[in-house]
Amino acid sequence: MTIYSQVFESKNEHSAKRMGSGGLDVLSTPSLVAFMENACFQFTEESLNDSQLSTVGTEISIQHLKASKITEPVTVTITALKEEGRRYDFRLEAFVNEQLIAKACHTRVRIEMDKFLSKL
Repeated sequence: MTIYSQVFESKNEHSAKRMGSGGLDVLSTPSLVAFMENACFQFTEESLNDSQLSTVGTEISIQHLKASKITEPVTVTITALKEEGRRYDFRLEAFVNEQLIAKACHTRVRIEMDKFLSKL
């Protein structure tokens, strides 16, 4: 079941060759991770009704299952969410042309921005 979905445009800067994570002009795993993390961030931002709250990523585990061409749109879907206190555990899938290209588990934690930044 899809809880949330977001489409990302893959561009030349998202290629493994440009990212330095490989030598081919295919979607890089680091870019795919960023797309997935961004979808979760956007989802949580929509539910937070306090401008001083946000979330930060704390963990991600990804299976990049299939290569995809640059310029093909990537659809990231959140398929499951477990919320416990300040912690959000997501299950995600990524598709190109309706083909599953990746699966991931991602954890985010809700923070108070000023308090979080004061600890750095």
